[in-house]
Amino acid sequence: MNPVRTAAVALAGAAVLGLAAPAAAALVEPDPMAAGQRVSVSDGRRCAVDRGATAASPLFGSVVLEPAARGLAADTRVAPGATPGHYRVTVDCGSGGGKFTETVTVRHGRADGVNASQAAGGLALLALAGGAAYLLRRNANART
Repeated sequence: MNPVRTAAVALAGAAVLGLAAPAAAALVEPDPMAAGQRVSVSDGRRCAVDRGATAASPLFGSVVLEPAARGLAADTRVAPGATPGHYRVTVDCGSGGGKFTETVTVRHGRADGVNASQAAGGLALLALAGGAAYLLRRNANART
């Protein structure tokens, strides 16, 4: 492979691996968030599935975490009237399982827009499309 093709393939591979890599054990994603935004809350695989878990915060009240790919998790919505600032989210791992807390940030602004995962996905698609266009153009020029 020539250097340009090798670089394009490496870039595309890195983008795909970055999207496929498991997220860090964050409790709430995305962070920061906006008032009214949908968020994902998880235990980061810290709780025993058979004990269950709940998450509580002034941002969304209390939610029951259910088994999911990333441990126990739930999707919920930040209160539309949440003011910008820092808030605690506490996960209770059920009977005898312990508790842990994370501080999250509510930013100014509305709940629409793209998050980091969406931006990374868009960049990966752009890189793949650019590489494909380059290869198609190169092959077309080689035939003429």
